[in-house]
Amino acid sequence: MPDTLLPTLLCITPAPAIDRTAHVERIVHGEVLRPLQLVALPGGKGVNAARAAARLGGRVMTTGIAGGHAGRWIEEALAEEGLDPQWSHARAESRTTYVTVDRSGEAIIVYEHPAPASDEEFAAFLELLQHRLLPRCGRAILAGTVPAGIDRGHAAIVETCRRAGRPLLVDASGAGLLAALDARPDVVKIGRIEAVEAGLAPGEATTVEVAVALVDRGAQRAVVTDGARDVAAADGQRTWHVDVPRVEAVNAVGSGDSFNAGFSLALLDGTSVETALARGVAAGAANALALAAGMLDPEVARRLEGSIRVTTDRR
Repeated sequence: MPDTLLPTLLCITPAPAIDRTAHVERIVHGEVLRPLQLVALPGGKGVNAARAAARLGGRVMTTGIAGGHAGRWIEEALAEEGLDPQWSHARAESRTTYVTVDRSGEAIIVYEHPAPASDEEFAAFLELLQHRLLPRCGRAILAGTVPAGIDRGHAAIVETCRRAGRPLLVDASGAGLLAALDARPDVVKIGRIEAVEAGLAPGEATTVEVAVALVDRGAQRAVVTDGARDVAAADGQRTWHVDVPRVEAVNAVGSGDSFNAGFSLALLDGTSVETALARGVAAGAANALALAAGMLDPEVARRLEGSIRVTTDRR
């Protein structure tokens, strides 16, 4: 494929969803809540990252396995957003997630389990990825879970990207995270608590300690977030510490996905790791000021980036 297509960021969401977000005045348990605003968008962590990346000025493609009527709606809506949907298909209906958030930022989140896919449907997706999509991109993000019934799907995607020579950031949890680490991905970006829950670090471990543990476990580079607290990163030689700007969050859902977008776009542009970390943190903070995941204001992200300090140490 022509080199002019290589700046594309491919965002992989193996099990997408329809995200429904309701903004209410105040969450009161046991009472009927009336939304002040309701947003329905294609969702899933990779889709959220693609939306954020596009708003930051990046060129994106989206892919994964879309199922049934819900999957067709997801593809149509992604096309309307300009997020270049290139999806494989399954018979089972794609899921829906529900977020209710109030003016204080308190949220109630309901995630359906991922829809199933057959081995044949997943194999068709890997074929699409290897032969049609990866040759057209410069970097990729793999975020979220894989369809139910697919064992070691994350490892298969990591291996497919490696064969194509395309750097990949993985954002996963549980068994999917462990499978991805076994395949030695280029970058792993997760929350500190996800590493603890996966048995990769003790509960008292700092973000820097978790990042080092992830590199020792198989990641070439690791980035670890901890909510609104500071971010850490590590590779085989260095560690990084990133100050996170304080913002009055409207809805923090999708902030990690927006980090993935800003960080990956910066690396795609050939910046330093320090600049990529700052851009990722700025994008995540800007996302927290928006109602829906990935709907960040790029001007806010650029302004926040200027206030972020990144320090580096030798391991």
